[in-house]
Amino acid sequence: MPMNTIDALLLSLRRTVAVRRLAGVALLCSLSGSVLAGDVQDVRLWSAPDHTRVVLDMDELAQYSVFALENPDRIVIDIRDARMSASLSAVDFKDSPVTGIRSAVRNDTDIRIVLDLARTVNPTSFTLEANAEHKDRLVVDLYEAGQAPAVAQTVEAPVERPAQRDIIVAIDAGHGGEDPGALAYDRKTREKDVALAISRALFERLQTVPGFEPVMVRDGDYSVQLQRRPQIARQQRADIFLSIHADSHSTSRAEGVTIYALSEKIAVDENSRRVAEKENSADLLGGVAGDTSLRNIEDDLARTLLDLSMAWSIEQSIAAGDHILHSLKGVATLRRDKTQQGNLWVLRSPDIPSLLIETGYLSNPDEARKLNSANYQRRLADGIVQGVVRYFASNPPEDTLLAYQKANNIQPDFGRSVASGGSGSLGGTHVVARGDSLSVIAQRNGISTRELREYNNLRNDVIHVGQELRIPGGFSLPEVVEVQHKAERGDTLSGIAARYRVSLSSLRAANDLRNDVIHVGQVLTIPAP
Repeated sequence: MPMNTIDALLLSLRRTVAVRRLAGVALLCSLSGSVLAGDVQDVRLWSAPDHTRVVLDMDELAQYSVFALENPDRIVIDIRDARMSASLSAVDFKDSPVTGIRSAVRNDTDIRIVLDLARTVNPTSFTLEANAEHKDRLVVDLYEAGQAPAVAQTVEAPVERPAQRDIIVAIDAGHGGEDPGALAYDRKTREKDVALAISRALFERLQTVPGFEPVMVRDGDYSVQLQRRPQIARQQRADIFLSIHADSHSTSRAEGVTIYALSEKIAVDENSRRVAEKENSADLLGGVAGDTSLRNIEDDLARTLLDLSMAWSIEQSIAAGDHILHSLKGVATLRRDKTQQGNLWVLRSPDIPSLLIETGYLSNPDEARKLNSANYQRRLADGIVQGVVRYFASNPPEDTLLAYQKANNIQPDFGRSVASGGSGSLGGTHVVARGDSLSVIAQRNGISTRELREYNNLRNDVIHVGQELRIPGGFSLPEVVEVQHKAERGDTLSGIAARYRVSLSSLRAANDLRNDVIHVGQVLTIPAP
């Protein structure tokens, strides 16, 4: 193989490891593109918070153009040398500005697809090449029009903040559909329901954290194949994959949270399998668009690439898992205080840090009741979010908000306050360095000088080296409330457990006690009930 080809592949891997998300094969179009002729085989549509995405699955990419028309509002997609094979009657327009879709032959060889709209939108478009899950695709995103922020009454020119992407967290609720997972001691509570409830609480909490975007792998009572779950995460270009589960044991005494990453031995076997099957698959490194495909790479080089990428993925998985366990320490009993490693199908992504979180034991009556409690589910979700945010604050992907803050000396403000049990802000702070001015700091953070001055109660624009400025735009991290009890004369460990309605074993574990001996004045951490 020519050295320049190998160098290019290794460069792609290095970017995958460092960035985890390349723009790669997504060929951005200014609303038009030119490639090969094709047949539209399927049309899919779904809504996101800020836009609606329309995807045309094609056997080959084609030359196309996209433009908007008014009176009435509609989007027109013209595709050259193509035909429509997809059924448009099954497309679901719910929760989108699209009210209808139709197509017609144009100039004998072309097709025109028209999206009828309820209101004006701004379209953008790009193409994606085929991969293991999908054919070639033409993607049209419809953004809402007329939602620009109101102009403040100020003489200062508006400042445009550099774009930074969100960190994408894929949340996988274990089991589902005909697979109930583990059953509780009473045979009524099912793992699939508990996992989905905790996953939804995690999703809702992450939605409130600027710089993070959660996506659900399973968001209902249906089955998703194990191999398909990490593929969905890769499609969403996830930065981390979290699979939520609950466990069961033959004894009712088992309890506590355990977090798993993939083991190195299984990783070796998995890499061997991928190399052996690469001729009949499209295994990827670097995300859904296929930044590096293994199909046309020699076996030895493919194995090297996989080994390097998988080693990185496992290393980062363990680091993230340890952060989450640290954050959960005041919320739940930990069965293991370090990330474990095992043979789990959903953790076999060579390019996405992946964790399976066993949130507790349904075979334990006390823990089953907690896991079925909405309040406890929210507290678990808050602890997991804290760990995820802490991990990415120390390891921010290159093109994200957290990376921008770090590169520009804007330290996220949650570290000290969260460590003490309080809430924190990702709006952040900036420590004034030599050469800084208030106007430069304001421009760097996409705000006006007046806003920054007022936010810090400054009378003028004079600042000093070493001065700490608060940056507007913060948010509150989830607060994990730690309950404590100071032992008094006459207290016993069992009596304290009964008073706070927690199990004696969980109280012992939360305080690293080897027996039930306590002393007057000793401060005990009370685990979540």
